[in-house]
Amino acid sequence: MLAISARIELAAKDVAAYIAAAQKIIEPTHAEPGCLLYSIAIDVTHSNVIWITEQWQDESDLWGHLGLPHIVEFLAFCETVEITDMTVSYTHLTLPTSDLV
Repeated sequence: MLAISARIELAAKDVAAYIAAAQKIIEPTHAEPGCLLYSIAIDVTHSNVIWITEQWQDESDLWGHLGLPHIVEFLAFCETVEITDMTVSYTHLTLPTSDLV
């Protein structure tokens, strides 16, 4: 399983447009193969900070997601907003099978 966490800081002028665009990708992403979790949230302390949390069954599901039209369109939109800071962490999680029983 893959876990991704992203912190995106936007210029205040672009927050509303970013949120509107992000709302359009949630439902189709949830329906994608291998999507275990996909969430986008506004930081309660800093209203110009967005958090994205994702979990994917495997890397091929993530790469498939990144090539779908709604994500390609969203990523193109992201190039039009001012992102002042961004941090992304990517973790490959493997649980011992004995922990699953």
